[in-house]
Amino acid sequence: MKRLDFDNCIDGDLIELKLNEDNYNELLKSNILNQLNNELEINIDDYEDEKIINIDQLIIAKNIIEKSIASNKKEILIKLLAQVDNAIKYKTGLFFYF
Repeated sequence: MKRLDFDNCIDGDLIELKLNEDNYNELLKSNILNQLNNELEINIDDYEDEKIINIDQLIIAKNIIEKSIASNKKEILIKLLAQVDNAIKYKTGLFFYF
């Protein structure tokens, strides 16, 4: 976490999900970012960096994404869920940089 704060990450520190324009548009269309923002009182958007590092919030995010996947099996949501699972497993966080 300290290396991330100072932009000094080394190979193996991060599990990244890089989005192309289509992936990003699918994410927006799914409304998942708005749901996360509303439920967790955060601001994931184009102009702000945002993070979810509290384990309770990560679990809430996981539940929100799982519900969304149940009705919308988009690949990007499945990948986002995997990122949340990794954050919980490794006791780290989920970071958004658009």
